[in-house]
Amino acid sequence: MLRTLLKREESYAIHALINIIENPGTNAAEIAERLKFPPAFVAKVLRKLVKAKYIQSKMGRSGGVSIAIDPEKINLLDVMEAVSGVVVLDDCQVKTLCATQQRKGRCKLKMTWLNASFEVRAILAKVTLAQLTE
Repeated sequence: MLRTLLKREESYAIHALINIIENPGTNAAEIAERLKFPPAFVAKVLRKLVKAKYIQSKMGRSGGVSIAIDPEKINLLDVMEAVSGVVVLDDCQVKTLCATQQRKGRCKLKMTWLNASFEVRAILAKVTLAQLTE
């Protein structure tokens, strides 16, 4: 069985942004077709990217979506957090007292999750969309 750490919505957003950068003026239907993603889900993701001000959408015959920010200034972590919220490995690390701390008064696992989250966040923050586009 395969389980990804990246949510499907985050993956779609990243792939859609790369597609938009490489095909300015494209539309949701074209993106869905090119990427073989469900059109309704692509439209939902694009709305979130518009709200985050990463893309702009123009309605009408000559409409479509285009990138609204320099791809050098958008990294993978930014996109993931714009779509789904703050990236952490486990929510226990953001609680004052995790379940184990409440029960035992201490927790060795919490620091492991925290350090892993810092590492993952740092790696994702280093990769910009410009580095991923042709």
